[in-house]
Amino acid sequence: MQQIILLTLACPLLAPSGAHAELRSADEAELVAELTKNTDQADPALFEQLADFKSRAAAEGLVEAYDSMASIFMRLEALKALGKLDGVSDGEQLALQKIMDVAVGSKERELRDGAIDALGRCRSKGRAFLRMIIESSAEDEVREDAMDAHTRLSTDEDHAWYRELYDRKAGDSSEGEGERKPKNRKRGRDDEEEESKELKVHNLPVIRELAFGAIYRRFDLEQLYSATEDRNSAIRRLALEQVGEKDSSGRLQALATETFERLEEFAPNRIVAARILMKLNGASVSKEFIKVGEAFITPMELRLALADMLVSLGDDKINSSLGKKVGKGKAHEKLFYLQAARGLDDPKLTKSIGRLLKDKEFAVALAAAEALAEREDEAAQKDLESALKKAKDPLMVTACVVALDGIMKGDEEWETQLLGYLEGDAAIVRNAALGALAERGSEQLEYLFSALNHSDWSTRLTALKLLEEARVPESVGMIIAQMKSEEGRMAHEFADTLFDLTGQPFRTRWGNWDAWWKNEGQGFEPISKSELRKRRKEEEERRLRQVTAVKFFGIRIISHRVIFIIDVSGSMNEVTRAKYVGGQGEPRMAVAQRELKRCIEGLDQKALFNILTFSGGVDPWLEDGVRDAGARSRDEAKEFVDRLGAMGGTNLYGALRQAFEDPDVDTIFVLSDGEPSTGDVIDPFEIREHVKRWNAERDIEINSIAVGGSFQILEWLAEDSGGTHVRYD
Repeated sequence: MQQIILLTLACPLLAPSGAHAELRSADEAELVAELTKNTDQADPALFEQLADFKSRAAAEGLVEAYDSMASIFMRLEALKALGKLDGVSDGEQLALQKIMDVAVGSKERELRDGAIDALGRCRSKGRAFLRMIIESSAEDEVREDAMDAHTRLSTDEDHAWYRELYDRKAGDSSEGEGERKPKNRKRGRDDEEEESKELKVHNLPVIRELAFGAIYRRFDLEQLYSATEDRNSAIRRLALEQVGEKDSSGRLQALATETFERLEEFAPNRIVAARILMKLNGASVSKEFIKVGEAFITPMELRLALADMLVSLGDDKINSSLGKKVGKGKAHEKLFYLQAARGLDDPKLTKSIGRLLKDKEFAVALAAAEALAEREDEAAQKDLESALKKAKDPLMVTACVVALDGIMKGDEEWETQLLGYLEGDAAIVRNAALGALAERGSEQLEYLFSALNHSDWSTRLTALKLLEEARVPESVGMIIAQMKSEEGRMAHEFADTLFDLTGQPFRTRWGNWDAWWKNEGQGFEPISKSELRKRRKEEEERRLRQVTAVKFFGIRIISHRVIFIIDVSGSMNEVTRAKYVGGQGEPRMAVAQRELKRCIEGLDQKALFNILTFSGGVDPWLEDGVRDAGARSRDEAKEFVDRLGAMGGTNLYGALRQAFEDPDVDTIFVLSDGEPSTGDVIDPFEIREHVKRWNAERDIEINSIAVGGSFQILEWLAEDSGGTHVRYD
């Protein structure tokens, strides 16, 4: 939904860029000529030299130079220089107008971010231009980033406007609100028809949240109490926190109680209310907290937070009661008391937790093993050894291995047993064993070296990262040797590690690494942290000078082993927001199909990929995992995408679980337009915890795309795995 929007302040029209060329000084003209002639090969320092003239001609020259550049890096340097003209009376309008045009019109995320950052540094007129972006029909993320930057520059003068933004209702603007599409180029008949339409300006929840966050500390109690009833959950939470700091009356007690007991309230808000109740009432809240913690309908996030709060009270009687209940009740109750037990310093609990290793509910047994790993109590050894012998699920085996290693490290028999797991079939167990061995020190490096050429990609990646942490000189030659066989994401992972150890700029060019090592390997020592920081800056410059790779909703794809998880629930038939006043958006499914087909067409032919669609169930394009992206595969995949229809619920958990069952995948893209509504697990926080466990020893990167809204589970999935999250409305 990219568009270029022309926004101008109330001032005389700007002259064409060439109109003042004759007014440039000889030095200015020389700099502009050198930049436009050499373009991306020019010295980036020339931008700043040109900006130092602090003139209208310098602004024009920088705009001209920006437009002549092709690389993201050089355009970012030009944006920084344009920002330096803020405060220059006859140059800032042109300079900041250009920066704003890039912010709202560029298709490159780095340029949009760079433009907002540049305006955020402009103390004179930056706020004015950011405000125009916020009130425009630019993309949501651009407007939200502009609002975030604006609040960091804000003065008392902005508070009335922030209040106005906060007072606006979230959702679409009225049909009468909009802005004319600019007539700034020659157009055909279709374009002329579009010119008469007004771009629709949508009121965004995040902008209201940021506006409220900038002014709520100035609210009196009545205003804050009113804000606790807002439709926006984040605003309710901020208001409740502030009321909790300013008031201690019965009114606060009533509000906190009502919020805590409201089942439909978001878990983070109920957690804030619980903390207020604990502050007001102390240990007397324990009975109610325990009741809610034991309830089946209580979200996991709230249940675990309540367990921690109960322990934090430091009441011996309560702690004794919590300890006695460990192992009792139904599965969700056992998990509640297990969480409390993690915070209790009572050696007697080890045996109670150990008995839960035999629990028929897998989630309980697994949580018990993880709790014992934290305690590192020798009294748990026999129970853990027994559980390990009986364990079949790799997650349980891994949890027991980690727990036992904390207890038995150095035991000769255990060391032999640990080595045995390196030969097992389960990647997560093997990788956990590698991690445990790496903690022993340099005497175990041979096992990491051996794992570098393992058939499983995740084991190679684990060994690679552990060697990067060890920073042992002799590992570099072995990493280079293995890199020759890597491709896709793994080739980049090897390149990243080699760069962090050596600072050399060869990226994925194996021949350069091999030649360098043959010449420089003898006596090599890893570079220092300070030197690495310098090299990273240089490397980022090189990256931004390169041609952009294939993208899915703006997210770069470098993986050769990728799964696309696509929501085809009934809500995907709904339309995206209208671009024009009186118009209608296109169906979410159509957007997903178009972007996915475009992405498939651009995939490297060596890439392996698969598509999983989910609604009430999960349907894969390929039953047997990822396949190469050759011409036939791409055509078949696009036909599969064309046939997609939308109906049913949202079984996100099932789709993620099936994706993780593919041992070859190293990158996942998840596209969804709603919260989970069906499947074995629908609690977003619980889904997050499951995925974190699955991915603890896999290191799969998860990128997420939210269509038609903001969904915390998608943000969590990307955040936890080092991926990228974007929204498309």
